[in-house]
Amino acid sequence: MRNDLKLPRLYKTLLMLALVFGPFYWLAFTEDGQRRTDLALMFLLGKPEMNAAVDSFTSALTEGQIRETFPKLLFQCADGSNPFGDRLCAAEIGAFNGMPASSVTLFLVGDGLRAVKVSYRRIYHPLMRDWVEGRVGRADDPQTAPGSDETGDGVATWTVPDGLLIMRDGELAREDDPALFWLSGAALARQAAARAPDQAPLN
Repeated sequence: MRNDLKLPRLYKTLLMLALVFGPFYWLAFTEDGQRRTDLALMFLLGKPEMNAAVDSFTSALTEGQIRETFPKLLFQCADGSNPFGDRLCAAEIGAFNGMPASSVTLFLVGDGLRAVKVSYRRIYHPLMRDWVEGRVGRADDPQTAPGSDETGDGVATWTVPDGLLIMRDGELAREDDPALFWLSGAALARQAAARAPDQAPLN
């Protein structure tokens, strides 16, 4: 008696549907699929990617070095006082280390880098937190973290070789800005000096 190896018509139909709609479901309804779809869209729109180890940034970096390292980023700059310096430069980006993002802002004193802000899409806030913790470990204890008095409640900080990484802790409220900050030690000292009128501001 011969075995009938012919696939039933219903099975073949279901298999074809799975092959057609399986990738679509993954791209549209799973977190990883949505992230990859967004990255592909940003690439098609010509938005550059920024792959940067911001946890290793130092205040010895200059605007010129950043431009040389990321030549595809079209920075627009303006002079003027800001919370971390006297000059800032901003550029649109499509991705930051494999995560869909919208912009990066450099805060400078003269040509010297003092802080960086990376703005990303709100839905990727947990993934950004995972990226940070994969780089530098768990967040600092808010009671003992250097500079924790600057950040206030609801903010996670990580001590890095020169300064802090900072982002909102937990789920974002509607008014919260989805952003990751790197603040150099010089920027933190400048803020501390600004709160003490009897001290001269630091660069």
